[in-house]
Amino acid sequence: MASCPKCNGRLRLVDWRQTCPHCNVNLVYYRSNDRLLDDSEKAEFEHSETQPKIDRAKAAYAGSKLTIARIVFTVLPVITLLIPVCRLNAADGGGKFVNLVTIIKFFMNGGLNILIGGAKGGNPLSLSLALALVSAAMFLINLIFIIASLGKHGKVRSYILYGFTFLLSFASLLLLFAGGKDVSVFTENFTSASAFIGAFVFVLTELAALVINIVLYREGVDVKYKTCLIGGIPRETFDGYVEAGMSRQEIRRKMLIALAEMQDEYDRKLAEEQAQQQGGEQCAG
Repeated sequence: MASCPKCNGRLRLVDWRQTCPHCNVNLVYYRSNDRLLDDSEKAEFEHSETQPKIDRAKAAYAGSKLTIARIVFTVLPVITLLIPVCRLNAADGGGKFVNLVTIIKFFMNGGLNILIGGAKGGNPLSLSLALALVSAAMFLINLIFIIASLGKHGKVRSYILYGFTFLLSFASLLLLFAGGKDVSVFTENFTSASAFIGAFVFVLTELAALVINIVLYREGVDVKYKTCLIGGIPRETFDGYVEAGMSRQEIRRKMLIALAEMQDEYDRKLAEEQAQQQGGEQCAG
């Protein structure tokens, strides 16, 4: 059976009215202000838990020149693949340059199965191309995880991701040198392949992205945290009250004082704005 929240008197099924039959208190509105304050505090507390994460995410993307440079060099390696990365050499001295567009066209013509088959067979050139593509695709993962790069384990995670991306690109370049004489897996019109400037630029931009991360974490990023209020009291002050063992009633009293001061400040600024507006209208008249 239910009971009255004020006098703890038992409520029967026939007690259908909204007032307690024992103490006559209104059951619907009893301590309604306290319940509203509790709900408000809960929402503000949850916001105070989320806001620092949002502040760190903003700083990770645009908190300094280095964070912006990190984003640029995270995406740049993919763009550098538009530069020819290798040259296919023919027996008569002719040749053909290969870049990202050439590779996409190759895949559209069924080249993916050829690449997978060559990689499974241990063909160095196939492995080189596969590693280069995986390294290029890592930019998307790196770009996403930047959002958490200033949080817990963000530094270690960034070092691992960007370091792994660079190692993939470097291994791809080494395999290109090692497998340049065997292009039969891809084509019979050319006899060999040689690295071109795009391959070196690709690896260097991946290395630059890793170096920028290292420098960024050494210098640090200034995260501008917004002040989160709980009942008009800063979250840090609220936590201090709780740790000091302050009673709930005393904390609530301080909240009401803080909210009243905030309202007074708001009213004062509003009055000043209205006074300035009226003064401007009188001058114009």
